[in-house]
Parts: sequence; C-alpha cells; structure tokens
Amino acid sequence: MKKLIRTIAVAAVIIATNLSTFAAPPASVIQKVKSQVETMSYYLPSEAGYGLTLTQVRYDSSTYSIVYKYQYYLPVNTPTKAAIAEVKQGMIHMLKANPNAEDMQFIKSGITFHYRYYSSDGEFLYSIKITPSDVR
Repeated sequence: MKKLIRTIAVAAVIIATNLSTFAAPPASVIQKVKSQVETMSYYLPSEAGYGLTLTQVRYDSSTYSIVYKYQYYLPVNTPTKAAIAEVKQGMIHMLKANPNAEDMQFIKSGITFHYRYYSSDGEFLYSIKITPSDVR
C-alpha cells in the first residue's frame, strides 16, 4: 500500500511539473517577447560567432518558445550527444549566473528557448532546448 501511495505521489509531481511547463506565460511577457523577436529580426542575418550566423528568430505561440535558427558557414560535423548536453549545461549555467537578465525572466515566466543549428548546406545538425524546468 505504501508503495502504491508513493507511486501515485510521484506521478502527481511529474504531471504537475509537466503542466506547469506548458502553462501560458502572462500576456505581458508574450507581448514583450514578440516585440523583442520583431526587433531582432531587423538585424538578421547576424554574425553569432566564428563560422556561425543567426539567420532567423521567431516566436512559436503553440509552444511558448523563442526559436533561433543558426547556420554554420564553415564545414562542421554533427556534435555528439554528450557535447550537445555539455553546451546546454553551459547555457543554463550562464542564465542562472544572471538571474535578473531579461532572458532569465522570460524563462521563469514560462518561455522556452529553442536553438536549432544547421550546416552550411542547410542540413539540420542539432538543437538545444532550454525550458523553465531546466533553470529551476
């Protein structure tokens, strides 16, 4: 019986966590995100590091996500899953190091950041998604 109760409690926590991940952010946050995305779009394409260009940014209202599209203009290999996970952890660490930054405030409000990377010939390489639960 204790095992059943424990299982139900764990399931309830998992369900609550998943529901809060997909809860709609406040309308004021969504409007601010849309405004930021629109402003950023005027400056694209934009150099984003050695061999990398930010080519598109958009807001996905179905997932409450800011989606960034990056394209390498130098040849690259698809990184390993471990390398991608390490980059994601580094991004999360940078966000947590600046708890008052606007991006961190967006994430705390329910916005997801989705980074998609493509090769120089347009082939999808990998993506990194940072959700509100990642920064808790």
